[in-house]
Amino acid sequence: MQFGKVIGQVVSTHKESNVRGLRLLIVDQLDEKLSPIGKTITSTDTVNARIDDIVLLCSSSSARMTAMTEGVCTDNAIVGIVETVTSAKWDWYKR
Repeated sequence: MQFGKVIGQVVSTHKESNVRGLRLLIVDQLDEKLSPIGKTITSTDTVNARIDDIVLLCSSSSARMTAMTEGVCTDNAIVGIVETVTSAKWDWYKR
């Protein structure tokens, strides 16, 4: 899994039938300290994420293992909205 930050949405009037009805969001990928790594991806949203949400991402075949994405042609899925990120020494993020 990887962290990301939702920065936009894709609107597509024509798409493959197995992705119809699914939201596609633009996500900046983040490192473990929630800093941008310079990569932006499109992800299938399975949790109703919003702009500026910090999210958990699954990629490759793992992206197709949710109830909403089983059998769907996707390489990236948003599978969680992050509430907090902590370590033994400090809190990195709190929503």
